[in-house]
Amino acid sequence: MLRWIVAGLAGLAAATLVQWCGETLGRLVKSGPVAWLDRGGGLGIGAFIGLVTISMAMMVGLLVREPRVLSQSVAAARTAEPMMATAAEACSLSSRYLPGGRWWTEKFRVSPDERFLDERSLQLIEYFRVTSAVAERADSERGRAVLQAWRPIADASDRHVEHERLAEAIRREAEPDPWCAVGPRDLGAAIERLAEEGPDGETLFDVAGWLDAGVRTMEAWKDEAFAARYPRLAARAPRMEPLETLHRSLTAAIDERGRLRDSASPALARLRGEVATGERRLQERLEKWARGFGAEAYVTRHGERFVTMVPAAGFPRRRGIVHDVSGSGQSLLVEPLESTGENNRLIEVRRAAHDEERRILAELTERVAQARERLQDMESALVHLDTLRARARWAREFGAVALHPAGDRLRLERARHPLMSMGLGRAHRDEVVPLDLELHGPHVPGRVMLVSGPNMGGKTVLLKTVGLVAAMAHAALPVTAGEGSRVPELDQVLVDLGDEQSIEQGLSTFAAHLRALSRMVDAAGPRTLLLADELGAGTDPEDGAALARALIEHVAAAGAWAIVTTHLGSLKRLAGEVAGVENGSLEFDVPTLRPRYRFLAGVPGASHALAVAERLGVAARILERARALRPDGAAEMDRLLGELADATRRAREEADAAREARVAAEADAARHREAVEHARREEAELRRRLTRESEALLARARELWQTVQRESRREQRRQVAAPDLRPRLEDLEREVEALAGPQALNGSASPLDPASLHPGQRVRVLDLGVEAELVTGPDREGRVQLRRGSWNIQSHVRKLAAASAPDDSPSHPVKATWTAAEGAPIEVDLRGMDVTDALAELDRGVDRAVLAGFSDLRVIHGIGRGVLRPAVEEHLRHHPQVASQRSGEVGEGGRGVTVAKLR
Repeated sequence: MLRWIVAGLAGLAAATLVQWCGETLGRLVKSGPVAWLDRGGGLGIGAFIGLVTISMAMMVGLLVREPRVLSQSVAAARTAEPMMATAAEACSLSSRYLPGGRWWTEKFRVSPDERFLDERSLQLIEYFRVTSAVAERADSERGRAVLQAWRPIADASDRHVEHERLAEAIRREAEPDPWCAVGPRDLGAAIERLAEEGPDGETLFDVAGWLDAGVRTMEAWKDEAFAARYPRLAARAPRMEPLETLHRSLTAAIDERGRLRDSASPALARLRGEVATGERRLQERLEKWARGFGAEAYVTRHGERFVTMVPAAGFPRRRGIVHDVSGSGQSLLVEPLESTGENNRLIEVRRAAHDEERRILAELTERVAQARERLQDMESALVHLDTLRARARWAREFGAVALHPAGDRLRLERARHPLMSMGLGRAHRDEVVPLDLELHGPHVPGRVMLVSGPNMGGKTVLLKTVGLVAAMAHAALPVTAGEGSRVPELDQVLVDLGDEQSIEQGLSTFAAHLRALSRMVDAAGPRTLLLADELGAGTDPEDGAALARALIEHVAAAGAWAIVTTHLGSLKRLAGEVAGVENGSLEFDVPTLRPRYRFLAGVPGASHALAVAERLGVAARILERARALRPDGAAEMDRLLGELADATRRAREEADAAREARVAAEADAARHREAVEHARREEAELRRRLTRESEALLARARELWQTVQRESRREQRRQVAAPDLRPRLEDLEREVEALAGPQALNGSASPLDPASLHPGQRVRVLDLGVEAELVTGPDREGRVQLRRGSWNIQSHVRKLAAASAPDDSPSHPVKATWTAAEGAPIEVDLRGMDVTDALAELDRGVDRAVLAGFSDLRVIHGIGRGVLRPAVEEHLRHHPQVASQRSGEVGEGGRGVTVAKLR
């Protein structure tokens, strides 16, 4: 108790000191320069006091080691943050007035890492609306909270790694398999509840859900192929080996309702079994007992005991214990005397089961507490992956890319304001007019762009788009821009937009702009981007122009990046007078007085104020007088600017048309190369197929020749004119070799008219490059049956052409004679026959082949419905003149042929 009292008093003292410092410094700020120490010095001392206060508040919370006091101390310390920001800003002013002021500046100046996180600038460019939209794509509460508070990453190496992860996540999200899972609620909050409120099944189930998500995520990245393609994401996946035992224990012990399973421990299973058995038996006994009191009696529970509800009238009190009476007094809650012992036993067993549940939950809670750091590391990894997946989803939805800041060039290609894309939706996002802008490049060498033109022309949207692209690129958020965009590495982005007058602080619009411009002057440097709207506005035009020119000259000399909008005509001449300054404008359609929102580099914009006034109905005499009052040459200048803008627009349109033509030509060339490569692959595949078929046919022919030669040496009852077959086989070899030749691939012949085809006609099969005889004409679908030698071919009429003209050169006669009256076949064709006719024809073929002295017989039965083949094989297996049989090989007919070896 004493420790709590001391902690509370210390925390209260720290908070009171912070509040006093804040009020004192507030009075210093409002009172202006102080006589003994100017405003900057006073705020410098205030910064020192603020640092001491924050340190004291943190030390109080750490010393007492109480989480609640620590959180209170941190909350108190946070009240000093606005004071610190103001003090640090004032230090830059004090360095100009105080002796030793540079020491204050270096000691208390906000670091470059913190400067980039300037909340005001981020709010002006609507950065947080974008992060909120990205956060909606996260699956976990923690992931959404992290993304809503996402800030630019200051450290260059950390930013580089995060960009690599983002690029991998965008590619990985395009694949269908899940690669990240998260738990149901905040894991950190669940662990805190267990520590503060004690064991709880539902909270432990939340922890088990996160562990299950970790295991599923780890399993998704076990695939080595995925890990090799996405090394940064794989390295971020959680390592679950130390937590797998805890995961199995929680999953086995707790069900989805947060209740302990019976299998949580053997003792719990036994006790719950005893409770269930005892309750069932006692309820059955009581139901039997209640039936003696009529149909209105029934069994119920009163507290932890089973009782019966019976009518009060005539109940003998000696038969049981009355626990309660109904509201009407008509019924009694009675526990029979014979069930009292069983009820007591059930209560004891239930309490034992409850104690066992508390013991198990306490043990699991202790194990969670011991694994707290590992659990937090796992949650951090899963939430990080969840934020990467949310960013990847947003990128794929709005066509955004990962843009890593690097180099010394600012180039935006087809950049779109993300909020405008989101407003139009995914289907119409391309309707946003894209922004093409370049600084410090081959076409626009300067770093400072002065954008001029009429109101409502899109200048402010341009500034916000550039600011958002820079901030999102440094935050490793996907950028709605083209792949060719480039952003330099920056330390700070400062933005001055709109009207920021403050009645409370006594600041006019001009004073608010001056304060912002002062910050820009101090921050200007090679790694700073300055975005200022309506520079020089809010005061006398001549004074405003002079101040604006001085600022632009300072920014250009400092080498800072800057985009400034203005309506002051005198500033448009700076592009030719100050090195590093370029002019730019947004395209405006003067006849319709409507902006086109396309950026024109190198072209200053005209205000078109008089044209707009005329379009809005201002009296003609007023407009005529206004034109007369304009300086000499102003109208001519507007005309020249208009012609220059038109010429630039036409040149850009011609360049766009040429670029589109070039892209189309490159696409056509790519398609042509792909078509040629595809045709080459098809030709090679056809050659390979024809080569395989021809080799199989040649092998068959050689086997036939060897068979004929071998059998001719025997004394046969027939004598084969074997030498006469040699020229025929040589012709066959030449024909087969021609199959794989270039002429076999000639598909240039004209297709035939289907009406002119008739059976017996010789045609050329274009896709095979061979000639064949037409067996049947085309059917309704144009299919035809062809025959080439012993081969039957099915093709289509579109693939046929006229056969080549016959060669008139004399050919050598080929003789193949047999002395028998009937030729002996080397094959028998059974296709189209039923089984009975086929087997009879097979027997005749075997007899003729044996009589002719052949050792092999090729039996063609086809595949069909599979009826003939088993019948033929069974018949040959028992045929006395057949030694063996085998299925046909490639080139012999495959499974549609059986080759019989004759005895």
